[in-house]
Amino acid sequence: MIPLINVVFLLLAFFMILGRIESPDAVRVEPPHSLSREVQGEYSAILLVTANQSLHLNNRPLKVGQLAGQIRRLLEQAADPQSVRVLVKADGSLPAADLRQVLARLRAGGLLRVSLATKATIGPPNA
Repeated sequence: MIPLINVVFLLLAFFMILGRIESPDAVRVEPPHSLSREVQGEYSAILLVTANQSLHLNNRPLKVGQLAGQIRRLLEQAADPQSVRVLVKADGSLPAADLRQVLARLRAGGLLRVSLATKATIGPPNA
């Protein structure tokens, strides 16, 4: 019986170490491909932009017209507004013009630091 208990605890420890405990995104987004493998640090907020242009800020649904106001509120709540960083997870099939509009609304809200999440690839993306 003791060896069985040891095996169970070893399996439990194995899955606890290898498993990532992280809340899932509110919507599924397939980021665009990139050759860069640079990993950024911590973010104050995560903005999800789906292919049909629906927005989720920190997993809460948001209308495009509300984005600048929410960013202003985020900056007001921060101890140092200069350090606020937002990660934009945009779907790879989102047209660049639509992404540009979202980024313009972030800038209108006063945000200075934005990162775009991408999926690293070794060669050119598979088409």
